[in-house]
Amino acid sequence: MNFKFWMTIALIPVLIQCTNNNTKVEQKFEPLDSIAFNQTLIDLGEKLFFDPRLSINNTVSCASCHHPDKAFTDGKKRSIGIHQRVGKRNAPSLWNVKNQDLMMWDGGVRSLEHQAIVPLQDTNEMGVSINDLFPKLAEIQYYDSLAKLLYDRSFDPFVLTRALSAFQRNIYQENSEYDEWKNKGVLKDSALLRGYSLFNEKLNCAQCHSGSNFTNNSMQNKGLYVEYEDLGRFNITLDSADIGKFKVPTLRNVGITAPYMHDGSFESLYEVIMHYEKGGKSNPNKSELIQPFVLTNQEREDLLYFLNALTDQRYVN
Repeated sequence: MNFKFWMTIALIPVLIQCTNNNTKVEQKFEPLDSIAFNQTLIDLGEKLFFDPRLSINNTVSCASCHHPDKAFTDGKKRSIGIHQRVGKRNAPSLWNVKNQDLMMWDGGVRSLEHQAIVPLQDTNEMGVSINDLFPKLAEIQYYDSLAKLLYDRSFDPFVLTRALSAFQRNIYQENSEYDEWKNKGVLKDSALLRGYSLFNEKLNCAQCHSGSNFTNNSMQNKGLYVEYEDLGRFNITLDSADIGKFKVPTLRNVGITAPYMHDGSFESLYEVIMHYEKGGKSNPNKSELIQPFVLTNQEREDLLYFLNALTDQRYVN
């Protein structure tokens, strides 16, 4: 991905859209309001999410990299876009994304509405400019009729971004084995308790993986590399202290969203645990929270049980 290019996109507060008479109109982004957030808008967003016509050659949809059967990831180290081009980073899960205040691995986008523009225009992902995408999509009767119903306007970037964000905000559920225990007191296996205790007390993972979504949405250098090829948050802030920092991901469905880290460098949760058990690699920006520790085989199994217990029931069996 060309970071300078999409950083510019992320900072632009307006979209340029073309009307039927080809005049350019500035359309400001505004927060999704309670009136617009309804099932019709969510349904429109779902159609768009699975529509490959959003890409330049009609081959890649949002769901290509965020597949529902994989908890809205794709199971690849790095996603594959148009013309089989390889993306720069691993596709993060969209599960409970409504709770996030920074989007993308480097936190370069602050809203789901703006985030929708980034993969559309990324030449390794969907590769289409917004101006070229319309009136291509506006000519689709279903999209245009719903745009008029919802917003009394033709289908345009304003409607597109709000519909996609509404659908993604609806990808929300807390229905795992862990939730059954935490909310209802139903305990399937005592390994969950032991793993939960390790996670919160001995290892203090909850300093970063906190709350019901198991993330504090902060940017951390996890000691993956001595030198980082992908500079992460630095590409946004240009602060050398941010080199190698990436967003702390949610652990919801972590058992089925391998490979892990921003570059998919770990194939299994076992590898992730061993990385942290060793204290990560030496890096001047590595989080001070990452310190080496020792687990017994049983403790490691209990921790893995707890992490897998965060899998939503729809994916179990």
